[in-house]
Amino acid sequence: MSASARTVPSLRLGRLEEATNIDDVVRNVDQIIDWSINAKSHLGYFAVVYKRITLAIHEAIADGQFDDGNRVARLDVAFAQRYFNALNAYFHPNEYPDLTLAWEVAFVGDQDGQAIILQHLMSAFTAHITFDLGMACFTIAPDSLDTLENDFNRVNAVLCSQIPGIIDVLQRLSPELRWIRRLLPDELGVFNWMLVKLRQGAWLFAIYMALNPENVIQKRVNQAASTAALGAWYLQPPAQLRPFRALVSAVAKHESHDVVANIRALEGISNAPDKLDEAYL
Repeated sequence: MSASARTVPSLRLGRLEEATNIDDVVRNVDQIIDWSINAKSHLGYFAVVYKRITLAIHEAIADGQFDDGNRVARLDVAFAQRYFNALNAYFHPNEYPDLTLAWEVAFVGDQDGQAIILQHLMSAFTAHITFDLGMACFTIAPDSLDTLENDFNRVNAVLCSQIPGIIDVLQRLSPELRWIRRLLPDELGVFNWMLVKLRQGAWLFAIYMALNPENVIQKRVNQAASTAALGAWYLQPPAQLRPFRALVSAVAKHESHDVVANIRALEGISNAPDKLDEAYL
């Protein structure tokens, strides 16, 4: 979709400056959170979760948890910058024209008042991980992905270590999620599995581009298209998937619709991430 054809929200997020280190990443995410609270925007859900994960990675780097902490930091910044670039392109299309379709799906989903918190989160995670992460890895280590793999997997463990705290808050905001926890005795394992599978797909995406330089453009276009389709599926599940649609409807009935309060509840744990749990390695 062309920049001129998009409807830009009337309350625009200010331009996000380019991040050069993790402190810059946190600064930009704080800007997104503040704007989301003022705008009562669902986009704040992903931002507060992203802050928790970013700070957790920052702490893991400081604790010497990675083989090459400096490279993990560069990857973190390059990865986050794709998120910031997408937001700049969405809110300021005449200045930043390169909005990926996957992120457009997630951002336009902000206007979907029927979607539950988890749907907004999964749409954004899909855009950022399934497409952006592979692109960031390929950018940072196009000729040395094999040496990055161990640290990439440790980041998976850092991410999984944050899930229990996030799920606890989500259950307070969406009480019907307790039924999922009863139906799925290892529901944390399911969420972790889903995110790790997304990250594994991103890793394979980067590997393919590194091994097949002649097909990078084709692969990138196809990956962007499939990512956008998956993000749209999370926000508006097909009619034939009745169990998922029924689950969303059930959760929506008693979920908090106070966007600002929801963001603040999630923000309450964003500044105090959990340490890496070795059990996830």
